[in-house]
Parts: sequence; structure tokens; C-alpha cells
Amino acid sequence: MKNFVIGLGIIFLILYLSKIILDLAHIAFPAPILGIIILFILLKIGIIKEVWIESFCNFMLKNMILFFIPIFVGVIAYTDIISKNFLAIIMTIIITTTLVMVVVGLLSYNIIKYQRLRRMKK
Repeated sequence: MKNFVIGLGIIFLILYLSKIILDLAHIAFPAPILGIIILFILLKIGIIKEVWIESFCNFMLKNMILFFIPIFVGVIAYTDIISKNFLAIIMTIIITTTLVMVVVGLLSYNIIKYQRLRRMKK
């Protein structure tokens, strides 16, 4: 429980500091993203130990579905708009998913091919 509270405090402190930094710098950037970057740097440097935030992060990951409930409520609230644009939405999902799969597949294939060529040259 102690590590949970410490992790909670660290995460919220970093989020608060990232908001202050962005407000002072007058930069339009999401504070949570800056907070993640700051947390990553602090973890890599060793200023923050992984065990300090592990308990809180595991709890958040286990209960992540609760954060998506408002999205589903929003979908229900806008069923009329969604039903009018259903075909466009479905087509967008199909096309973009296919495009992402093709691009990732080609990129992975070329990376593997490049790595094999490098090994053969050695």
C-alpha cells in the first residue's frame, strides 16, 4: 500500500509539473505526453526507481477498461450521427486498418531483409 501511494504521488507530481512547464512556456502540447517523457527520462537516469511506481502502474493497467467507459457512453449519445455516417465510418476503419497492416508488414519485411543482408556481409 505504501508503494501504491508513493507511485500515485510521483505520477501526479510529474503530471502537475508537466502542466506547469507547458503553461510557463506557452506551448500547446498535451501535458500527459510531456509527463510520460519526463517520467521515462527520470526512470532512465535513475532518479525514480521502478519499484516506486510499479504497484500503482499495475493497478492502473488492470483497471484500464474503466477509463474507456465514457467513450462507449459517448457512442450511445451520438447514435443518430453514427447511424447517418455508418458506411463512411466502416469504410474508413477498413481502409485505414488495411493500410496500417500493409505498411507495417512492408516495413517489417524490409527491416528483416536489411538485417539479413548486414549479417551476410559480415
